[in-house]
Amino acid sequence: MSDVLTNDNNATASFEKTILRAEGLTKCYTIGRKKIEVLHGVDMEVGQGEFLSIVGASGSGKSTLLHLLGGLDRPDAGGLEVDGNHLTQMGGLALSRFRNRSVGFVFQAYHLFPELDALENVALPARISRRPVKEVEAKAQEWLERVGLSKRLDHRPYELSGGEQQRVAIARALINNPTLLLADEPTGNLDSETGSEIMDLLLKLKAECRLTLIMATHDRHMAEQTDRTLHLLDGKIAL
Repeated sequence: MSDVLTNDNNATASFEKTILRAEGLTKCYTIGRKKIEVLHGVDMEVGQGEFLSIVGASGSGKSTLLHLLGGLDRPDAGGLEVDGNHLTQMGGLALSRFRNRSVGFVFQAYHLFPELDALENVALPARISRRPVKEVEAKAQEWLERVGLSKRLDHRPYELSGGEQQRVAIARALINNPTLLLADEPTGNLDSETGSEIMDLLLKLKAECRLTLIMATHDRHMAEQTDRTLHLLDGKIAL
């Protein structure tokens, strides 16, 4: 594999093993008669326990890359292995199970269900995996307490601030103890102070839970706090 990793904020840390390996990831979309190539053969490796940021302007392909890494979408070409799972070789059901059990997602727009309260939103991935109801409720409450929302268990999204909604989303992403946490512009909808609080929370949880975390962001200040940074420019890793 080509060495495509850039380290502009610090040296690459030493990790026990490679948890994610992508080779030649390519993704195109067709809009009308026009074919748009979003990713142009992306190679990357991520160590277990690493916090990697992917930096790039809007339209550079950051979100598309995260969707591929988490199994939300499939590449048109290339290989992808996460914790020994070859995602490009998986059928639909196996990929769904992988996403539920092994990947946590945090999005810029939170994506909480408006009809569910905070506890119910956090519990949802564990309910989908058919864990016992009492166990799930206890785990959801524990995670809400860990993100500082012990007094917001029965609040629905419209009753929560943006920062609180993102905390609920983080708790939901972690309830199944995923191998990989993917965060797509997690501070993009927040003011600078609240965004810093969310970043501090991610760093804290990463250390406590030994998370492997990949964050897409256009905020270089946020990226500087991670272990390593990749720069994505026009669908390619900028060397």
